[in-house]
Amino acid sequence: MENNQARALTYQALVELKSTLDQAESPEDFLAHAESIVGRPENQLALPINLGGPERLNTAPGSGQDMDNAPLVYEYLGALDRANASDRRLWTFLAFSTYRDYMEKRWPLYEGRNWKSRVETRWMMGGPNRRRLTRHGIARLWWISSLTHDPKRQHLLSQTSGDPFAYTREVFRNEDRINSLFEREAGAIPDLVRSVLEHVAQGGPHARDEHVRALMEEITLVYGYRDISYLDRDNLRSLIATSAPTVAPAE
Repeated sequence: MENNQARALTYQALVELKSTLDQAESPEDFLAHAESIVGRPENQLALPINLGGPERLNTAPGSGQDMDNAPLVYEYLGALDRANASDRRLWTFLAFSTYRDYMEKRWPLYEGRNWKSRVETRWMMGGPNRRRLTRHGIARLWWISSLTHDPKRQHLLSQTSGDPFAYTREVFRNEDRINSLFEREAGAIPDLVRSVLEHVAQGGPHARDEHVRALMEEITLVYGYRDISYLDRDNLRSLIATSAPTVAPAE
């Protein structure tokens, strides 16, 4: 296999990783065994594409670096179809191999801090669903980018900044926004997400965590009774304006 050929893990490798995790007594013990499992050729699936070499991700402390990392992961993997983009074999391989250095710094495993739960959530991923895909350390970078990328710069924030990932970066300015926006069914509607982010980008009270959470809770309630996926941008902005909590005027 070529060095830059895209790979995923086999299902058997996932089983071995889970068994090793269950038996491991420390993060160091687990990671040493995991490296051996992931590195064995028989545990790797060669995918029919060559991605080239990935750009190194920003591993500076804190979460702000993902504003830059998400576009890099998306550009490296490209526009995957939804089936492949939901395959935990791909994301687990990327976490333990391609982006191992980033994972160890962004989602480190510390003794005594429920580290096994972090491995299962951020490194491995169980059966894919919306919540797991937006929590996995690498999958979240691609998925959020895929729902916010604006390659033709057709939308307000992209036009203003000239950046096709302007909406992606707006999401990653605040970790709580990911949960508020993408762990709900309405978060799968790209135009709605963009409209909410335009609202949030006004800054001030509009950008506060509690404001965004309350807004998305109200939109989720509306979505339960009305299909909003067909609304155009003007109607979505109107919906957001009427659903948003009242913002007190500045003193």
